[in-house]
Amino acid sequence: MCDDYTDCNEAFDCGDSVTNLKYPFWGKSRKECGFSDQNMELTCERNVPKITINNVKYRILEWYNTTQILKVARDDYFNGICSVSVSANHNNSTFDKTQFQRDGDGSYKISLLYNCETSIMNFFGTTCSSTKVSYTIVDPATVSLTCTPSVIVEFPILAGQPAQIASLDVLNEAIQGGFDLRWTGNYAECQMCVDSRGACGNDGGTGFRCFCEDGAYPDRCGSRKAPTSSMSFTFLYN
Repeated sequence: MCDDYTDCNEAFDCGDSVTNLKYPFWGKSRKECGFSDQNMELTCERNVPKITINNVKYRILEWYNTTQILKVARDDYFNGICSVSVSANHNNSTFDKTQFQRDGDGSYKISLLYNCETSIMNFFGTTCSSTKVSYTIVDPATVSLTCTPSVIVEFPILAGQPAQIASLDVLNEAIQGGFDLRWTGNYAECQMCVDSRGACGNDGGTGFRCFCEDGAYPDRCGSRKAPTSSMSFTFLYN
């Protein structure tokens, strides 16, 4: 029996909160069991599955395999907006040039503004230690702000109208609730493989492989055997 077949039939193991993480994800012993893109690698930290997309780490809250929807929350702000200092490395959540796209009309972009003087409607604020932090779902580029220094970090949340995030507790709950991303890759080829009792993976490069009990196939078990590849595992950079 092929080791890849055994490994890729097993979901990524990390705690018991999310238990169905298979293709297109990879990580641990599942190195050749996912879509070959660095943004698809999973890690396990204190029994919490995490994924890093465009240099931002997220906690995985849920994965809906039938719809290819991934629910995630920013890991750095998971314990509240005051858990991140103004001197930290702030990165906006972006999904350009990845297989992930924001999903759902209920997703809003929250902006956190550090050391900015704001007295504008729908801008709210709090003080974290000695740092003033303002937050809003209004685009900061559309208003006049005085910030010294200017530090603005943006990422999606699931929330309603601006008044609904006026409370810091509600905002932190919204951050913990996360937001949805849709994986836009070709899952049909994996479904064909699974239907033939195979396990989905890659060929060590950027191609798809269906791992079966008797070896690897290019699409499904029982079809023409896939050629043996000596390529090492590579990332797909966009």
